[in-house]
Amino acid sequence: MKTTIPKGLICPLLTPLKADGQIDAVGLTQLWEYVSPFVAGISLGSSFSLEGVYLNVEQKQALFKLVSGLWNGNPQLFLDITAPVEETTLKLAQFATALFEPYLDKVVIEILPLWYRSNRGLPQYLDKLHEQTGATFIIANHPKLVNIKKKVLKHADIRTSVFKKIVQRNFIRGIIFQGALTRFFNYQRALHERTDFTFYEGDEISFLTRPSSDGVVALTANLVPKMWQSLTENILNTKEQTGKTDLMKVFNLGKELKTLHELCEFSPGVIKWSLVQLGILKEVYSPFPTPLKENILDKLKTWVNKNVKGGGQC
Repeated sequence: MKTTIPKGLICPLLTPLKADGQIDAVGLTQLWEYVSPFVAGISLGSSFSLEGVYLNVEQKQALFKLVSGLWNGNPQLFLDITAPVEETTLKLAQFATALFEPYLDKVVIEILPLWYRSNRGLPQYLDKLHEQTGATFIIANHPKLVNIKKKVLKHADIRTSVFKKIVQRNFIRGIIFQGALTRFFNYQRALHERTDFTFYEGDEISFLTRPSSDGVVALTANLVPKMWQSLTENILNTKEQTGKTDLMKVFNLGKELKTLHELCEFSPGVIKWSLVQLGILKEVYSPFPTPLKENILDKLKTWVNKNVKGGGQC
């Protein structure tokens, strides 16, 4: 059966961790129940959570296993297998596909290949991963994150010439894109023959200004999934529209979510701090280095009091 790839809102779920680095199963359950009713898909260990590439193999395996006990087939699952080296990435891919083997029509393997390798030979490398797992893949392009690790002169984007070869592989069904506008258009042009290829916007502000026709992967959906769902449904016309009222709703939601993004940009720990204030998580700890600045936290608290506690999100 062909794997379905949903349009709409995808949440790169944050990973609740205890101080000793173990997964907080209670926090994970509460965050899952808070987010899952409002999204088309959830990505576990995603590079777009910013934490995913900093989780070790044991943490990702534990995360996948815990969610396998929470998941009832909905929403769509994206399992990010990105690891520091190719061998570990393969190990995670094999673990994930074996764990969810009965449900592979509703599970997608997500990968940020430039985190641990170069563009050279990338299409052939993906062929080998597919041969060894039989999985459906979605690739990530995230130069902002990759540049943290790589030298400035190294390519942090999948080159357009390489992307053209990648999209010829039918087992690769989509991309989560963060990057320059020129590359966005170059990638789009390369898709003219792939009507079944899903193009998610991986930058919240870019989605608000140039919405992808397929959806958005939004980190702040961990905090306000209902707001993001409402915005995404209106932008993508996934539900019946009511004219001017919806246009005003999109404007107001976009304005508030832009402010939230600016407060939480590249700061998963700040989002976790707010989730602790809401009683959803117990620990703020994030493997991605996040400074918790008092002036930002004060502004975020005011925003949450207005839009979450006062706006019916909880």
